[in-house]
Amino acid sequence: MEDIRKGRPSRRLLDLASRKREPVPLESQPLEMLLYALFGNLQAARSIGQALGGDIRNIHGWDIRDLESLPGVGRGVIGKLAALVEIVRRLHQKKAT
Repeated sequence: MEDIRKGRPSRRLLDLASRKREPVPLESQPLEMLLYALFGNLQAARSIGQALGGDIRNIHGWDIRDLESLPGVGRGVIGKLAALVEIVRRLHQKKAT
C-alpha cells in the first residue's frame, strides 16, 4: 500500500485514488490515513485510529471530549471529528417525505 505521508495528505490521497495507473481506492486506505487526510495531523490520526481499534464505528463507545486526552488531539481535531460524525449521522438518517 502506498503511503500518503508525502506532501499534503488530502491532496496525496486524492492523487493516489485518481491516478491512471494502478489507482489506490479510498476504501483500501486504513483509518489512520483517512484521518490524517482529514485532520492534516499524523499524530492525532494515529492516536485516534489506535484508540478506535482501526474502526471508525467504535467512535460510539467514546465521549468525543475524552478523545482530547489522546496525544496530538486538540480542540480543532475534535471539532472536525464531531462534524464528520454528524455528517455521517445525517447521511444515515431517514429522509422525511
